[in-house]
Amino acid sequence: MMKGVNRYVLEIPRPDSAYFEKVIFFVKPEHSADSESKLRASALALMEDSAPPKQRYTRGKRIIIKILHLFIAAGGGAALACVLSQLN
Repeated sequence: MMKGVNRYVLEIPRPDSAYFEKVIFFVKPEHSADSESKLRASALALMEDSAPPKQRYTRGKRIIIKILHLFIAAGGGAALACVLSQLN
């Protein structure tokens, strides 16, 4: 915990987040005497409740999925054309 000019500041690094580098909490003056471990546990619990969703797919995976969808659609269209040509 770092002491600022007028406030206590708790800084927590977030290396596992795709969005944030670190989170800074300003501790209320009435709780500045609490232990750092208690404040850190409370801050971590608050961060877990409000964390952004993890990124599901990377850009490369999204492109591959789009290409697969395109091939599936083309295959379905070819199968439909085959069936229709057999009916005539």
